[in-house]
Amino acid sequence: MHHIDVHVRDLAAAKTLIDAIAPEVGYRCRYAGEDFVGYETAEGGRPRFGLILDGQAGGTMRMAWHVGDRAAVDRVGALVRASGGREIEGPGLNPEYGDDYYAVFFEDADGNKYEVLTGQG
Repeated sequence: MHHIDVHVRDLAAAKTLIDAIAPEVGYRCRYAGEDFVGYETAEGGRPRFGLILDGQAGGTMRMAWHVGDRAAVDRVGALVRASGGREIEGPGLNPEYGDDYYAVFFEDADGNKYEVLTGQG
């Protein structure tokens, strides 16, 4: 994968949420402008993703990151709550996806869905 664009109506709120979890999922902010915020891997590589200001955004996107352990998933859950994200489910086991699938599911202010997980699923 090369990059992903996430369209949002509230760029500041989305940036606050993603900035909070970025280090836990191996990303950092690469660029922040008036209508776009870009992220890259912590090593400076791809895949990259961006938040694009879009007055017509409808929250139809879903993105998931795999992390090394359950403690990282738990930390992301706490960061989501502290940074204004809407937690949907977790952190916890999701046996419907796999015996060791441990995840937290959450949304940004526009309803775009995100997930941070560990396990094989």
